[in-house]
Parts: sequence; C-alpha cells; structure tokens
Amino acid sequence: MGTPAKVAFGAATLITIVIAVGAVTSAASTGSSSSSDSSGRPSAGPATGAAGPQATAVTAKIADFAFSPEPITVKAGGTVTWTNDDPFAHTVKAKDATFDSADLVEGATFRHTFSQPGSYPYICGIHNSMTGTVVVLP
Repeated sequence: MGTPAKVAFGAATLITIVIAVGAVTSAASTGSSSSSDSSGRPSAGPATGAAGPQATAVTAKIADFAFSPEPITVKAGGTVTWTNDDPFAHTVKAKDATFDSADLVEGATFRHTFSQPGSYPYICGIHNSMTGTVVVLP
C-alpha cells in the first residue's frame, strides 16, 4: 500500500506547485515584473508591501493632488504601484524620462520596477505642482 501514499503525496505536491505557479503568473500579468498598467482603467490590484528600506513592493497613493508616501523608499529590483484615488486624472512621470504613465483616471494604477539604486524625482504631467521622489536602495 506504499503506492497510494506516494500518489496522495504527489497530488498534494502538484496542487502546491500549481498554486505557486498561478501566483507567479498572476503577479507577472499584473505588471509587477516590468513597468505599467497605464490603460487608465483599474487593474487587478496593486503590489503590496511595507514601505521601508527593505521593501521590494511599495504601494503609493495619488490623493488630494499629492503623492503619498513622500519620499518612497524601495529596494533595487522592487516595484512601486501608484493608485489614483482622486476623481481627476493624473500621471506619474519621471523627470529623467525613465518612466511615464498614461493618464490615470480614478482607481487606475501604474507600476514601475526600479532596477538601479538612485534617486528618481517624478511629477504629475498634468499638474506640475505635484512632485515626488523614489529612493532606490541597493
């Protein structure tokens, strides 16, 4: 009766692998591995994580004509996801042109992965008084 135990263990392992692959595939399809969901429509959901020097996924808000938190700190290779909580369209545009979202309507998100350490100032391309900075640590 060793065979049924091996089959049950194999099935449980297979289910675990399928769930893990599904999670990785889902993360990749929401743009967390590269740059953006700039369609102007809400996406499946932002990357989440604690903001801080060891964070590899940070959520940021656009609300009341401001970016928050300010500054954003993320580890190199980490992704920042901005969500527009204002009823007005905004953009997230790097001053050095390394990233630039399309117009983000209320509820829409934009993601960008930062591979190199440094400081990345950005603005809202529609409302130039809105500014922020992403600090990427090694």
